[in-house]
Amino acid sequence: MNKSIKLFGYVLFVSGIILFGIMHLAIASYIPDLTGWSNPPGKLATVLDDIVGWVPYLLSIALFVVGALIMIYDLWQTKQKEHT
Repeated sequence: MNKSIKLFGYVLFVSGIILFGIMHLAIASYIPDLTGWSNPPGKLATVLDDIVGWVPYLLSIALFVVGALIMIYDLWQTKQKEHT
């Protein structure tokens, strides 16, 4: 696999994890300010609605999933080259 694509996968994976951690830090810092939440969506959905954090939260998950898929594909391709 091209080294730049491999590096891109690592960068996506790490940036997704960092963004995920920052979002959880923002969620944790906002929870003491909650006045209440309804039972069906729960605390996480209520906080994400209040801080308008759905886009970065889902983006972080998408980033590290795509990065992980690129890394897994690279490992699979490397194993295929070893067997031939």
